Amino acid sequence: MKRLLLGFALAAAVAYALRDWFAAPQPHPSWEETDNDPEDMSGDLAQRAREAEGAQASEESETPA
Repeated sequence: MKRLLLGFALAAAVAYALRDWFAAPQPHPSWEETDNDPEDMSGDLAQRAREAEGAQASEESETPA
């Protein structure tokens, strides 16, 4: 019984090692030229909020009563 379990464990280890060895490399995210750059998020979000509030205020003033 111990040999059987050891055999299964060794087979699983070999299978995982082969899968990692032959697997395609995982892509690394690039923050360049994106709208969600972590370094720019705080200032960008504040600016977007100000622009949205300004757009909403101008829409309300243009709407006829």
